[in-house]
Amino acid sequence: MKLTDTQRAIVEFVKDDGHKSQSEIAEMLGVAKSEIRGDLALLTTLEILGARQEYGYYYQGKKNYILFAELLKSFPIENIMSMPVIVEERTSVYDAIVMMFLENVGSIYITKNGNLVGVVSRKDLLRAAIGTQDLNHTPVNVVMTRMPNIKTVEPETSVFECAKMLVESQIDGVPVIERDINEPEIIRVVGRVTKTNITNLFVRMGNDYFIEGMI
Repeated sequence: MKLTDTQRAIVEFVKDDGHKSQSEIAEMLGVAKSEIRGDLALLTTLEILGARQEYGYYYQGKKNYILFAELLKSFPIENIMSMPVIVEERTSVYDAIVMMFLENVGSIYITKNGNLVGVVSRKDLLRAAIGTQDLNHTPVNVVMTRMPNIKTVEPETSVFECAKMLVESQIDGVPVIERDINEPEIIRVVGRVTKTNITNLFVRMGNDYFIEGMI
């Protein structure tokens, strides 16, 4: 949750000057006490501020769940992405199946002269395998999902935005891409992020030393 400018000003005022009454906070902001009643209620509910009748409002600091949310929204996925598995579009479906199992991945990215043109999943290859096609002579581009119908992220995309995309699109992973500065239509695959990558991050964040090292 993102605090408003007024709420941030209240937090900084109380944090810097210690215990403050509602009247003092309102005077600092140049508003009536009634105008900040809701802001103070929210800040105390979030436990950023504490309140005692004899002391007024005082700073408690951000709680772990707030730090966690802010971290997810600022932590880029380039820090957790894996190496992508890539084949050229004329690779046979059979070879793609073999590579998928050898690399133990859920998706393979398809390129043409290094440019991303598609992706095949386990489901795509299974569908091809139970069909009547000759897998050794059927190119993988026949069964792939083609651009631009592929969800992608960039290295600076936050973990939160990536996780949100996976959930909303009901997919297991996405390619991490970089576009050519001079030719934006050229898309290079530089990594992949899956639900496993994000789950591993959560496990690592469970260790206090890891969280302290990033905040």
